[in-house]
Amino acid sequence: METAHTDAILNPKERFFINQKNIEALLENIPKLIYMKDLNGNYITGTKQAKSFVTEGFDNLHNIHLDVLKTKNTNLAEDKFVIENNKTISNEREFYDINGHPHCYQIYKAPINDSKKKVVGIAVMVNNVDNAKLLEAQRETFVASLGHDLKNPTLAQIRAVELLLKGSFGEIPDAQREILEMVLDSCRYMSAMLASLLATYRNERGVVRLNYEKISLEDLVMECISEMIYIAKDKEVGVSIHKEDCINPTFYGDKVQIKRVIMNLLSNGIKYAFRKSTLHISLYNEKNFTCFKFENNSPYIPPDKRESIFAQYVSFAETHKELGIGLGLYASQKIINAHEGEIFVESYEDERSIFGFKVPTEINDKEKPRTVTF
Repeated sequence: METAHTDAILNPKERFFINQKNIEALLENIPKLIYMKDLNGNYITGTKQAKSFVTEGFDNLHNIHLDVLKTKNTNLAEDKFVIENNKTISNEREFYDINGHPHCYQIYKAPINDSKKKVVGIAVMVNNVDNAKLLEAQRETFVASLGHDLKNPTLAQIRAVELLLKGSFGEIPDAQREILEMVLDSCRYMSAMLASLLATYRNERGVVRLNYEKISLEDLVMECISEMIYIAKDKEVGVSIHKEDCINPTFYGDKVQIKRVIMNLLSNGIKYAFRKSTLHISLYNEKNFTCFKFENNSPYIPPDKRESIFAQYVSFAETHKELGIGLGLYASQKIINAHEGEIFVESYEDERSIFGFKVPTEINDKEKPRTVTF
């Protein structure tokens, strides 16, 4: 009958042999492209499919034959960085197969160190993400199609209500006019939020150029309030605005994008404000910055929530059983950062919250291309 060996009775050579066999057995059965190579880039060991991938460019897991010559220089540069800096790198890049078709791979490279922390080799993991990219493209197509389908009836509603208010179909009694104006503002608000959602989705990895112009902050804020006022009335939230006498009435920025920020902030300010409370808006200067902020009475936001509230897909709505996907504040921070400004939030236990932003009043070289990356 066979008896199991214990580490205590194994000599170093036997222990090394068993450990090596265990590693080889493990690597042999992992359906991944994982391998190790020496400082000269020579293959040492790896998973079952790895050797043919390294030497000939065969990704048998996905039935792809890559052109290894096209990526040789990039691979050498990555290896050199890992070895010289003793640091791990991770990136996503494009490979081409022998027919010239692109394929996307996630690359992870880490240094292998000896007992003295000296780099003696490189461990590599390669993962094909073509399917993930395809799903992402399908998702974006779905969202774009959904946005198109929602946009057209929304615009039709806006035009129809505008015609009613103009008296195109007869006089409208005052009581009905007020309701129609509220419906019109709600439609405009829905259209603006839809545009914000689509713009963020469409440009999730894209770049939008900012079109700088001289902007009156007061006029822009009043324009946003006029579009939101009936939503505030529906929530029984009052809106007041205070402007410092010394404030510079204009600043330079992208009007469309800054309006998105104000609309997003006001939307959140009204949504979470307590009923029959007032949202107090302030316009002021701070050194070389033009500033906007509002204060409302709303639930306390703890510090950990405030730290992440501008992150993508983070929403405070879940706490209040509201519908929210956390894109508005994420996009707002991106826009303000691109304007070299700052967006901020404060919250106090007496149930007061402050949201706002500040942007430079003047900029140098107004013609210089400036962009925001979502």
